[in-house]
Amino acid sequence: MKTRRGAALLCAACLIATGTAALPAPAAVFAAEEEAVLEAEGLKYEIADDSVTITGFMSELSGEVTVPAEINGLPVTKIGAGAFKYNAKVTEITLPDSVTEIGQEAFKSCFQLKSVVLPKNLTSIADNTFQESRKLASLTVPEQVKSIGELAFAQCLLLADLTLPEGLETVGEDAFLNTPWMDAQREKNPFVIINHVLIDGKACKGDITIPADVTAIGAGAFSYNYYITSVLVPENVKEIRRYGFFNCTGMERITVLNPDCEIYDLDGTISNTYCKHVAGFLGAIRGFENSTLQAFCETRAYPFEVITATKGDWDLNGKIGADDAQNVLSVYAQIVAGNEPELSELQRTAADINGDSMIDSADAQLILLYYVQNSVAGIPTDWDALVK
Repeated sequence: MKTRRGAALLCAACLIATGTAALPAPAAVFAAEEEAVLEAEGLKYEIADDSVTITGFMSELSGEVTVPAEINGLPVTKIGAGAFKYNAKVTEITLPDSVTEIGQEAFKSCFQLKSVVLPKNLTSIADNTFQESRKLASLTVPEQVKSIGELAFAQCLLLADLTLPEGLETVGEDAFLNTPWMDAQREKNPFVIINHVLIDGKACKGDITIPADVTAIGAGAFSYNYYITSVLVPENVKEIRRYGFFNCTGMERITVLNPDCEIYDLDGTISNTYCKHVAGFLGAIRGFENSTLQAFCETRAYPFEVITATKGDWDLNGKIGADDAQNVLSVYAQIVAGNEPELSELQRTAADINGDSMIDSADAQLILLYYVQNSVAGIPTDWDALVK
């Protein structure tokens, strides 16, 4: 027994001496991992393709921070995804112009962050970049930026001073959700438009017509707007993006006049119901025959009505109102001034109320009278009773 025990001890001693079966202690493993983390000026980073990406921060990083343009002679070109996320000590950050990319959530929930200087060569701001940085009060977005991602500035509760570039092309859904800046834009105009894209219409109510300078309805622009009752999307709108009119429960009617309008292929892009994760539509969706809208509706069994010539309905929105009378009067004014407005056959039919093949003030007056009788006074009246 003693012989075996002695042999075992001898073998163990040999293994320790030669190191062939020795395993590193846990503390040594952790130390090696810690040494592998590259750090400079309180910033964690990594090197790839002869450039530096900031990936995180050391616990002591606080106050005013200036990210260096170079580390160990290599340019700092990227702020990685979530690099400063949940930092509760940094108050100001200045990024060098060498940085051309900022990852998603890079500054998310930086609760003490008050100001940021962004690099001039930045071309995009990713999803959730500054979300919940609640003390961020002002920001100038560089002129080269073309796109801002979803929820990029959402819940920045003090962000009132925001300068956006003129060339901004894309704004993601709810990019400025619950910011003073967005509140101020809605007070100026319920249609918040950036570079011809309507990015927000949540302050709109009743029957609305999309403005003539809009070429696209942005992602989620009217989502959860319970107060619009009908929408006229004119020919100038070429695109309705994802969730453009999602779950607009009060919207009884939507009319799209561009037969080639690109409509994001998702049930919720146009919907007024949403139950058990299924979007739907109850009411009237109106457009032209063989249009993209008709294809959108047929794919998902949504109701679709083909627009036809309707007397008095100048704007083709399916309702006759005072605005129709005003539009016909404007056309008449152009004719009197010697101009010849270009009118579709549908518009001519809608405008020529008395059937004299002319468009004049008498037609406008008849439309207004029809509207007052039927909609204001509540006295059912047909055209024959008015045209004598």
